[in-house]
Amino acid sequence: MKKKIFAAVTALVMSSAIMSGCGNESSDKGSDNNETTTAETTAPAETSETTSETAEQEIDYNEGLKAPVSEEKININDGFTENMYARALFNNGDTSRLAAKLKAAVKLAADKDMEAPEKAKHSTKIAFIGDSITAGSQADSENRYTNVLTQWWDENISYYWESINAGIGATDSYLGVHRVDEEVLKQEPDIIFIEFINDENNEFYKATMDSLVRKCLSAPNDPAVIMIEMTMEDGTCPQEVHSEIGLKYDIPIISYHDAVIPEVEAGNLDWKDISPDNIHPNNAGHRMLGEMLARFLSDTIDNLDNIDTDSVTHFDGSIESPTGDKYHDASLLDSESAEITENEGFENSADPWNFQNNLTCQNGGTATFELEFKNLGLLYYMTTDGKSGIASVSIDGEVVTEINADFTGGWGDYAKNQEIATFDEKGKHTVTVTVPEGKKFGILRWMIS
Repeated sequence: MKKKIFAAVTALVMSSAIMSGCGNESSDKGSDNNETTTAETTAPAETSETTSETAEQEIDYNEGLKAPVSEEKININDGFTENMYARALFNNGDTSRLAAKLKAAVKLAADKDMEAPEKAKHSTKIAFIGDSITAGSQADSENRYTNVLTQWWDENISYYWESINAGIGATDSYLGVHRVDEEVLKQEPDIIFIEFINDENNEFYKATMDSLVRKCLSAPNDPAVIMIEMTMEDGTCPQEVHSEIGLKYDIPIISYHDAVIPEVEAGNLDWKDISPDNIHPNNAGHRMLGEMLARFLSDTIDNLDNIDTDSVTHFDGSIESPTGDKYHDASLLDSESAEITENEGFENSADPWNFQNNLTCQNGGTATFELEFKNLGLLYYMTTDGKSGIASVSIDGEVVTEINADFTGGWGDYAKNQEIATFDEKGKHTVTVTVPEGKKFGILRWMIS
Protein backbone atom coordinates (compact mmCIF):
# COMPACT_ATOMS: atom_id res chain seq x y z
CA MET A 1 0.00 0.00 0.00
CA LYS A 2 1.39 3.34 -1.00
CA LYS A 3 2.02 5.86 1.75
CA LYS A 4 3.47 9.30 2.23
CA ILE A 5 5.70 10.11 5.20
CA PHE A 6 6.16 13.60 6.62
CA ALA A 7 9.61 14.11 8.15
CA ALA A 8 9.97 16.03 11.39
CA VAL A 9 12.27 18.59 9.85
CA THR A 10 9.59 19.67 7.39
CA ALA A 11 6.59 19.25 9.68
CA LEU A 12 3.88 21.87 9.58
CA VAL A 13 4.05 23.22 13.09
CA MET A 14 2.54 26.48 14.26
CA SER A 15 4.87 27.58 17.02
CA SER A 16 7.83 28.43 14.82
CA ALA A 17 5.87 29.20 11.67
CA ILE A 18 6.97 31.96 9.34
CA MET A 19 3.72 32.91 7.69
CA SER A 20 3.32 35.06 4.63
CA GLY A 21 1.55 38.40 5.10
CA CYS A 22 -2.05 38.92 4.13
CA GLY A 23 -4.38 41.81 3.51
CA ASN A 24 -3.46 44.94 1.60
CA GLU A 25 0.07 46.28 1.67
CA SER A 26 0.72 49.99 1.33
CA SER A 27 2.95 50.95 -1.59
CA ASP A 28 4.82 54.11 -2.54
CA LYS A 29 3.54 55.32 -5.91
CA GLY A 30 5.24 58.71 -5.57
CA SER A 31 8.45 58.63 -7.61
CA ASP A 32 10.90 56.65 -9.69
CA ASN A 33 13.96 55.72 -7.65
CA ASN A 34 16.42 56.24 -10.51
CA GLU A 35 15.14 59.72 -11.23
CA THR A 36 15.27 60.62 -7.56
CA THR A 37 18.88 59.46 -7.33
CA THR A 38 19.85 61.62 -10.32
CA ALA A 39 18.14 64.66 -8.82
CA GLU A 40 20.00 64.17 -5.56
CA THR A 41 23.39 64.27 -7.32
CA THR A 42 22.71 67.55 -9.15
CA ALA A 43 20.15 69.51 -7.15
CA PRO A 44 20.56 71.54 -3.95
CA ALA A 45 19.86 69.83 -0.62
CA GLU A 46 16.45 71.49 -0.21
CA THR A 47 15.33 70.00 -3.55
CA SER A 48 16.25 66.51 -2.35
CA GLU A 49 14.28 67.00 0.87
CA THR A 50 11.28 68.30 -1.06
CA THR A 51 11.36 65.28 -3.36
CA SER A 52 11.50 62.91 -0.39
CA GLU A 53 8.62 64.65 1.35
CA THR A 54 6.52 64.58 -1.82
CA ALA A 55 7.11 60.84 -2.25
CA GLU A 56 6.08 60.19 1.35
CA GLN A 57 2.91 62.25 0.97
CA GLU A 58 1.88 60.30 -2.12
CA ILE A 59 1.70 56.94 -0.34
CA ASP A 60 -1.85 55.72 -0.81
CA TYR A 61 -2.82 53.93 2.38
CA ASN A 62 -6.36 53.43 1.06
CA GLU A 63 -5.44 51.46 -2.05
CA GLY A 64 -7.57 48.35 -2.23
CA LEU A 65 -9.40 48.97 1.04
CA LYS A 66 -13.16 48.58 1.45
CA ALA A 67 -13.18 51.72 3.58
CA PRO A 68 -10.49 54.41 3.97
CA VAL A 69 -8.22 54.77 6.96
CA SER A 70 -8.82 57.50 9.49
CA GLU A 71 -7.73 61.05 8.74
CA GLU A 72 -6.56 61.48 12.32
CA LYS A 73 -5.07 59.55 15.21
CA ILE A 74 -7.45 56.94 16.61
CA ASN A 75 -8.28 57.08 20.30
CA ILE A 76 -8.29 53.45 21.36
CA ASN A 77 -10.56 54.29 24.28
CA ASP A 78 -13.30 55.14 21.79
CA GLY A 79 -13.17 51.66 20.28
CA PHE A 80 -13.27 50.96 16.56
CA THR A 81 -14.28 53.49 13.93
CA GLU A 82 -17.06 52.94 11.41
CA ASN A 83 -14.51 52.45 8.65
CA MET A 84 -12.60 49.92 10.74
CA TYR A 85 -15.82 47.96 11.17
CA ALA A 86 -16.61 48.21 7.46
CA ARG A 87 -13.22 46.67 6.67
CA ALA A 88 -13.68 44.03 9.35
CA LEU A 89 -16.71 42.71 7.44
CA PHE A 90 -14.58 40.65 5.08
CA ASN A 91 -17.65 38.60 4.24
CA ASN A 92 -21.15 39.19 5.59
CA GLY A 93 -22.07 35.77 4.30
CA ASP A 94 -25.31 33.85 4.53
CA THR A 95 -26.71 34.90 7.91
CA SER A 96 -29.85 32.76 7.80
CA ARG A 97 -28.52 30.30 10.39
CA LEU A 98 -27.40 33.10 12.66
CA ALA A 99 -30.71 34.92 12.27
CA ALA A 100 -32.61 31.75 13.16
CA LYS A 101 -30.61 31.34 16.37
CA LEU A 102 -31.04 35.02 17.24
CA LYS A 103 -34.78 34.87 16.61
CA ALA A 104 -35.06 31.89 18.92
CA ALA A 105 -33.09 33.68 21.64
CA VAL A 106 -35.19 36.84 21.39
CA LYS A 107 -38.41 34.82 21.43
CA LEU A 108 -37.26 32.85 24.46
CA ALA A 109 -36.43 36.01 26.40
CA ALA A 110 -39.82 37.54 25.58
CA ASP A 111 -41.87 34.47 26.51
CA LYS A 112 -43.80 35.48 29.63
CA ASP A 113 -45.51 32.09 29.98
CA MET A 114 -42.31 30.09 30.43
CA GLU A 115 -40.70 29.88 33.86
CA ALA A 116 -37.03 30.73 34.31
CA PRO A 117 -35.87 27.13 34.99
CA GLU A 118 -37.50 25.99 31.77
CA LYS A 119 -35.99 28.91 29.84
CA ALA A 120 -32.56 27.97 31.16
CA LYS A 121 -32.93 24.54 29.51
CA HIS A 122 -33.20 26.31 26.16
CA SER A 123 -30.31 28.72 26.67
CA THR A 124 -28.36 29.75 23.58
CA LYS A 125 -24.99 28.03 23.51
CA ILE A 126 -22.19 30.19 22.15
CA ALA A 127 -18.95 28.32 21.40
CA PHE A 128 -15.44 29.57 20.68
CA ILE A 129 -12.66 27.34 19.37
CA GLY A 130 -9.18 28.71 18.85
CA ASP A 131 -5.73 29.29 20.28
CA SER A 132 -4.29 31.49 23.05
CA ILE A 133 -6.20 34.54 21.83
CA THR A 134 -9.50 32.73 22.26
CA ALA A 135 -8.25 31.35 25.57
CA GLY A 136 -7.85 34.99 26.65
CA SER A 137 -4.08 35.37 26.91
CA GLN A 138 -2.83 38.89 27.78
CA ALA A 139 -6.28 40.21 28.73
CA ASP A 140 -8.21 40.48 31.98
CA SER A 141 -11.22 38.21 32.17
CA GLU A 142 -13.84 40.92 31.69
CA ASN A 143 -12.04 42.27 28.63
CA ARG A 144 -11.49 39.00 26.76
CA TYR A 145 -13.34 39.12 23.48
CA THR A 146 -15.30 35.99 24.34
CA ASN A 147 -16.59 37.57 27.55
CA VAL A 148 -17.21 40.96 25.96
CA LEU A 149 -19.49 39.25 23.46
CA THR A 150 -21.39 37.16 26.00
CA GLN A 151 -21.77 40.17 28.29
CA TRP A 152 -23.30 42.06 25.36
CA TRP A 153 -25.62 39.11 24.77
CA ASP A 154 -26.62 39.14 28.42
CA GLU A 155 -27.45 42.85 28.33
CA ASN A 156 -29.06 43.07 24.89
CA ILE A 157 -30.64 39.74 24.01
CA SER A 158 -31.18 37.36 26.87
CA TYR A 159 -29.98 36.24 30.26
CA TYR A 160 -30.30 32.69 28.99
CA TRP A 161 -27.00 31.78 27.37
CA GLU A 162 -24.07 29.41 27.91
CA SER A 163 -20.48 29.91 26.81
CA ILE A 164 -18.19 27.14 25.59
CA ASN A 165 -14.56 28.25 25.38
CA ALA A 166 -12.38 25.69 23.62
CA GLY A 167 -9.38 27.98 23.25
CA ILE A 168 -5.99 26.35 23.94
CA GLY A 169 -2.74 28.27 23.65
CA ALA A 170 -0.16 27.38 20.98
CA THR A 171 -2.61 25.28 18.95
CA ASP A 172 -3.79 25.37 15.34
CA SER A 173 -6.74 24.23 13.24
CA TYR A 174 -5.01 20.89 12.56
CA LEU A 175 -5.49 20.06 16.22
CA GLY A 176 -8.78 21.97 16.21
CA VAL A 177 -10.41 19.73 13.61
CA HIS A 178 -9.39 16.69 15.67
CA ARG A 179 -10.80 17.99 18.96
CA VAL A 180 -13.90 19.93 17.85
CA ASP A 181 -16.27 16.96 18.13
CA GLU A 182 -15.59 16.25 21.78
CA GLU A 183 -14.87 19.76 23.00
CA VAL A 184 -17.47 21.74 21.05
CA LEU A 185 -19.97 19.88 18.88
CA LYS A 186 -20.85 17.32 21.55
CA GLN A 187 -22.45 20.18 23.51
CA GLU A 188 -24.67 21.19 20.57
CA PRO A 189 -23.70 24.87 20.30
CA ASP A 190 -25.98 27.29 18.45
CA ILE A 191 -23.25 29.68 17.34
CA ILE A 192 -19.59 28.75 16.75
CA PHE A 193 -16.73 31.22 16.40
CA ILE A 194 -13.48 29.88 14.88
CA GLU A 195 -10.14 31.67 15.40
CA PHE A 196 -6.65 30.31 14.60
CA ILE A 197 -3.89 32.87 14.07
CA ASN A 198 -1.34 30.05 14.44
CA ASP A 199 -2.19 28.56 11.06
CA GLU A 200 0.00 29.28 8.07
CA ASN A 201 -1.02 30.54 4.63
CA ASN A 202 -0.60 27.21 2.87
CA GLU A 203 -2.51 24.24 1.46
CA PHE A 204 -2.14 22.18 4.62
CA TYR A 205 -4.02 24.69 6.74
CA LYS A 206 -6.55 25.29 3.99
CA ALA A 207 -7.37 21.59 4.28
CA THR A 208 -7.56 21.56 8.07
CA MET A 209 -9.78 24.66 8.14
CA ASP A 210 -11.95 23.24 5.38
CA SER A 211 -12.69 20.07 7.33
CA LEU A 212 -13.15 22.03 10.56
CA VAL A 213 -15.74 24.33 9.00
CA ARG A 214 -17.55 21.44 7.33
CA LYS A 215 -17.67 19.55 10.63
CA CYS A 216 -19.27 22.55 12.33
CA LEU A 217 -21.74 23.22 9.51
CA SER A 218 -22.72 19.54 9.46
CA ALA A 219 -23.73 19.44 13.14
CA PRO A 220 -27.31 18.14 13.54
CA ASN A 221 -28.63 21.36 15.13
CA ASP A 222 -27.41 23.54 12.21
CA PRO A 223 -25.25 26.01 14.15
CA ALA A 224 -24.23 29.38 12.78
CA VAL A 225 -20.49 29.43 12.02
CA ILE A 226 -18.42 32.62 12.03
CA MET A 227 -14.71 32.88 11.22
CA ILE A 228 -12.44 35.38 13.01
CA GLU A 229 -9.20 36.44 11.32
CA MET A 230 -6.57 37.88 13.65
CA THR A 231 -3.12 39.28 12.79
CA MET A 232 0.45 39.60 13.91
CA GLU A 233 2.10 43.00 14.20
CA ASP A 234 3.66 42.80 10.73
CA GLY A 235 0.36 41.80 9.12
CA THR A 236 1.17 38.10 8.98
CA CYS A 237 -1.95 35.94 9.17
CA PRO A 238 -3.64 32.95 7.50
CA GLN A 239 -6.55 35.01 6.20
CA GLU A 240 -5.79 34.27 2.55
CA VAL A 241 -6.36 30.51 2.79
CA HIS A 242 -8.96 30.74 5.56
CA SER A 243 -11.08 33.13 3.52
CA GLU A 244 -11.09 30.75 0.56
CA ILE A 245 -12.89 28.30 2.81
CA GLY A 246 -15.21 30.90 4.34
CA LEU A 247 -16.19 32.22 0.93
CA LYS A 248 -16.71 28.70 -0.42
CA TYR A 249 -19.40 28.05 2.18
CA ASP A 250 -20.47 31.72 2.37
CA ILE A 251 -20.11 32.04 6.12
CA PRO A 252 -19.46 35.35 7.89
CA ILE A 253 -15.79 36.35 8.20
CA ILE A 254 -14.81 39.07 10.66
CA SER A 255 -11.29 40.35 10.03
CA TYR A 256 -9.52 42.02 12.94
CA HIS A 257 -6.54 42.11 10.57
CA ASP A 258 -8.32 44.28 8.01
CA ALA A 259 -9.72 46.52 10.72
CA VAL A 260 -6.45 47.40 12.48
CA ILE A 261 -3.46 46.80 10.19
CA PRO A 262 -4.27 49.59 7.68
CA GLU A 263 -4.54 52.05 10.57
CA VAL A 264 -1.24 50.84 12.04
CA GLU A 265 0.49 51.21 8.65
CA ALA A 266 -0.95 54.69 8.21
CA GLY A 267 0.29 55.73 11.65
CA ASN A 268 -3.21 56.26 13.04
CA LEU A 269 -2.97 53.43 15.56
CA ASP A 270 0.03 52.33 17.61
CA TRP A 271 0.34 48.56 17.75
CA LYS A 272 1.57 48.80 21.34
CA ASP A 273 -1.79 50.33 22.28
CA ILE A 274 -3.62 47.13 21.31
CA SER A 275 -1.00 44.45 22.01
CA PRO A 276 1.80 43.80 24.54
CA ASP A 277 3.74 41.65 22.07
CA ASN A 278 3.67 40.84 18.37
CA ILE A 279 0.48 38.83 18.33
CA HIS A 280 -1.82 38.83 21.38
CA PRO A 281 -4.37 41.63 21.83
CA ASN A 282 -4.32 43.39 25.18
CA ASN A 283 -7.45 44.51 27.04
CA ALA A 284 -8.16 47.21 24.47
CA GLY A 285 -7.57 44.91 21.50
CA HIS A 286 -9.71 42.13 22.94
CA ARG A 287 -12.50 44.55 23.76
CA MET A 288 -12.35 46.00 20.26
CA LEU A 289 -12.71 42.53 18.73
CA GLY A 290 -15.52 41.58 21.08
CA GLU A 291 -17.40 44.78 20.30
CA MET A 292 -17.01 44.23 16.55
CA LEU A 293 -18.51 40.76 16.91
CA ALA A 294 -21.33 42.16 19.02
CA ARG A 295 -21.94 44.81 16.39
CA PHE A 296 -22.23 42.12 13.74
CA LEU A 297 -24.83 40.26 15.81
CA SER A 298 -26.64 43.50 16.54
CA ASP A 299 -26.80 44.41 12.85
CA THR A 300 -28.16 40.96 12.11
CA ILE A 301 -30.90 41.44 14.69
CA ASP A 302 -31.80 44.79 13.16
CA ASN A 303 -32.19 43.04 9.81
CA LEU A 304 -34.09 39.95 11.00
CA ASP A 305 -37.25 40.79 9.05
CA ASN A 306 -35.25 40.70 5.81
CA ILE A 307 -33.53 37.37 6.43
CA ASP A 308 -35.27 34.18 5.35
CA THR A 309 -34.81 31.83 8.29
CA ASP A 310 -37.40 29.39 6.94
CA SER A 311 -34.94 28.36 4.25
CA VAL A 312 -32.35 27.06 6.71
CA THR A 313 -31.58 23.46 5.83
CA HIS A 314 -29.08 20.91 7.04
CA PHE A 315 -25.64 21.15 5.44
CA ASP A 316 -25.45 19.25 2.18
CA GLY A 317 -22.47 16.93 2.54
CA SER A 318 -22.40 16.42 -1.21
CA ILE A 319 -21.18 19.99 -1.66
CA GLU A 320 -17.70 19.63 -3.10
CA SER A 321 -14.86 20.24 -0.69
CA PRO A 322 -12.10 22.41 -2.22
CA THR A 323 -9.49 20.30 -0.42
CA GLY A 324 -11.08 16.86 -0.46
CA ASP A 325 -12.27 17.04 3.17
CA LYS A 326 -9.25 15.04 4.28
CA TYR A 327 -10.02 15.32 7.99
CA HIS A 328 -13.79 14.79 7.89
CA ASP A 329 -13.64 12.06 10.55
CA ALA A 330 -10.72 13.44 12.57
CA SER A 331 -10.55 12.48 16.25
CA LEU A 332 -8.11 12.11 19.12
CA LEU A 333 -7.01 8.99 20.99
CA ASP A 334 -5.60 9.18 24.53
CA SER A 335 -4.05 6.56 26.78
CA GLU A 336 -7.49 5.13 27.55
CA SER A 337 -8.91 4.98 24.01
CA ALA A 338 -5.76 3.95 22.10
CA GLU A 339 -5.01 0.23 21.98
CA ILE A 340 -1.60 -0.29 23.60
CA THR A 341 -0.08 -3.72 22.89
CA GLU A 342 3.35 -3.23 24.46
CA ASN A 343 4.63 -0.73 27.00
CA GLU A 344 7.97 -0.38 28.71
CA GLY A 345 8.73 2.80 30.63
CA PHE A 346 5.60 4.85 29.83
CA GLU A 347 3.06 5.74 32.52
CA ASN A 348 -0.29 7.50 32.58
CA SER A 349 0.04 11.22 33.26
CA ALA A 350 -2.22 14.26 33.75
CA ASP A 351 0.34 16.90 32.79
CA PRO A 352 -0.37 19.22 31.01
CA TRP A 353 -3.88 19.85 32.33
CA ASN A 354 -5.31 20.43 28.82
CA PHE A 355 -4.41 16.89 27.84
CA GLN A 356 -4.87 14.48 30.70
CA ASN A 357 -4.84 10.70 30.21
CA ASN A 358 -1.59 10.78 28.26
CA LEU A 359 1.48 8.54 28.31
CA THR A 360 4.82 9.89 29.50
CA CYS A 361 8.19 8.27 30.04
CA GLN A 362 10.77 9.85 32.35
CA ASN A 363 13.79 7.69 31.61
CA GLY A 364 13.34 6.37 28.11
CA GLY A 365 10.95 3.66 26.98
CA THR A 366 9.01 1.99 24.18
CA ALA A 367 5.26 1.92 23.56
CA THR A 368 3.48 0.09 20.75
CA PHE A 369 -0.05 0.81 19.57
CA GLU A 370 -2.51 -0.85 17.21
CA LEU A 371 -4.25 2.01 15.43
CA GLU A 372 -6.65 2.29 12.52
CA PHE A 373 -6.24 5.33 10.31
CA LYS A 374 -5.66 6.82 6.89
CA ASN A 375 -3.90 9.89 8.26
CA LEU A 376 -1.85 9.87 11.44
CA GLY A 377 -0.54 12.72 13.56
CA LEU A 378 0.97 13.01 17.01
CA LEU A 379 0.40 15.59 19.73
CA TYR A 380 3.37 15.61 22.08
CA TYR A 381 4.81 17.73 24.88
CA MET A 382 7.62 20.22 24.27
CA THR A 383 9.53 21.10 27.47
CA THR A 384 12.16 23.66 28.41
CA ASP A 385 13.85 21.71 31.21
CA GLY A 386 16.39 20.01 28.95
CA LYS A 387 15.15 16.54 29.92
CA SER A 388 13.00 15.76 26.88
CA GLY A 389 14.56 13.76 24.08
CA ILE A 390 14.10 12.65 20.50
CA ALA A 391 11.49 9.95 19.95
CA SER A 392 11.65 7.58 17.02
CA VAL A 393 8.28 6.70 15.45
CA SER A 394 7.85 3.59 13.31
CA ILE A 395 4.82 2.31 11.42
CA ASP A 396 4.58 -1.41 10.66
CA GLY A 397 8.23 -1.85 11.55
CA GLU A 398 9.56 1.02 9.42
CA VAL A 399 10.95 4.15 11.09
CA VAL A 400 9.12 7.07 9.50
CA THR A 401 10.25 10.05 11.55
CA GLU A 402 12.02 11.35 14.63
CA ILE A 403 10.42 13.95 16.89
CA ASN A 404 12.46 16.24 19.10
CA ALA A 405 10.55 17.39 22.20
CA ASP A 406 13.42 19.43 23.63
CA PHE A 407 12.57 23.14 23.86
CA THR A 408 15.42 24.24 26.11
CA GLY A 409 15.63 28.02 26.27
CA GLY A 410 12.16 28.44 24.78
CA TRP A 411 9.28 30.56 26.07
CA GLY A 412 7.62 27.67 27.92
CA ASP A 413 6.29 24.14 27.80
CA TYR A 414 3.50 23.52 25.32
CA ALA A 415 1.67 20.86 23.31
CA LYS A 416 2.92 20.56 19.75
CA ASN A 417 1.40 18.53 16.91
CA GLN A 418 2.85 16.99 13.78
CA GLU A 419 1.35 15.00 10.93
CA ILE A 420 3.33 11.81 10.53
CA ALA A 421 1.87 9.77 7.69
CA THR A 422 -0.87 9.62 5.07
CA PHE A 423 -1.95 6.37 3.40
CA ASP A 424 -4.10 5.86 0.33
CA GLU A 425 -6.68 3.92 2.31
CA LYS A 426 -7.76 3.55 5.90
CA GLY A 427 -6.36 0.48 7.63
CA LYS A 428 -4.91 -0.96 10.83
CA HIS A 429 -1.25 -0.34 11.57
CA THR A 430 1.27 -1.04 14.29
CA VAL A 431 2.83 2.18 15.57
CA THR A 432 5.81 2.22 17.93
CA VAL A 433 7.35 5.14 19.79
CA THR A 434 10.88 4.66 21.14
CA VAL A 435 12.64 7.12 23.45
CA PRO A 436 16.34 6.70 24.38
CA GLU A 437 17.34 5.92 27.93
CA GLY A 438 17.69 8.95 30.17
CA LYS A 439 15.18 11.09 28.25
CA LYS A 440 11.50 11.87 28.80
CA PHE A 441 8.76 12.17 26.23
CA GLY A 442 5.01 12.80 26.44
CA ILE A 443 2.56 11.17 24.02
CA LEU A 444 -0.41 13.42 24.59
CA ARG A 445 -2.73 12.29 21.80
CA TRP A 446 -2.79 10.31 18.58
CA MET A 447 -4.48 12.33 15.83
CA ILE A 448 -6.52 9.95 13.71
CA SER A 449 -8.49 10.47 10.51
